[in-house]
Amino acid sequence: MPRSDFRTYFHNRASRFDAFYKSERVSRLIGRGPIFDRLRGAVDMVTGLGAKSVLDVGCGSGPLFEPLASKGIKVTGIDPAPAMVALARQRASAFPDLVVVEQRGWEEIKEIDSYDAAVALGVYDYVEDPRDLLTRMGKAAPAVIASFPAPGLRLQLRKVRYGAHGVGVHGYTQARLSDLASDCGLRLEKVSPLGQAGFLVQFARRD
Repeated sequence: MPRSDFRTYFHNRASRFDAFYKSERVSRLIGRGPIFDRLRGAVDMVTGLGAKSVLDVGCGSGPLFEPLASKGIKVTGIDPAPAMVALARQRASAFPDLVVVEQRGWEEIKEIDSYDAAVALGVYDYVEDPRDLLTRMGKAAPAVIASFPAPGLRLQLRKVRYGAHGVGVHGYTQARLSDLASDCGLRLEKVSPLGQAGFLVQFARRD
């Protein structure tokens, strides 16, 4: 099967993925609980940094908007999937002075020192070579927060499931995360396990 653009995959399934955030109890029952763990962890990291502005890369339907905007934090959400952007703009409408949503992919991150933190949850899973993305995020903000899936049975099952639609899924060991940070001019500040799902990682620029 030819490799499909993951943008198309998530565009076609935007409502389905958004539904995972409707009920934490149901999502945990079906094995999607880590999305809430990484969401809360990212919010804690952002607030711990004292960030006032955030770039939300691959924002999806915008689950980060409310927990950040409710604290007065400005958020720029970007996503390449039109259906995701439509859902995100609905959420953003509740915070017109704090949240902006743009339809663009991570390859179009050109900003330099425009944010206090850049966040990517559930994005590196689908990036074949993560160095370009992490470098761009590290230029856009001095702190980067991102989730990474870990190798293991869970990842192998995802590879089969997504691979049936031509979408690749990639795993990361802690050693690889350390090498990745070094390659991108960053250092690992914090690595928080997300059970079998992987890690939530906070990076900072090297001095």
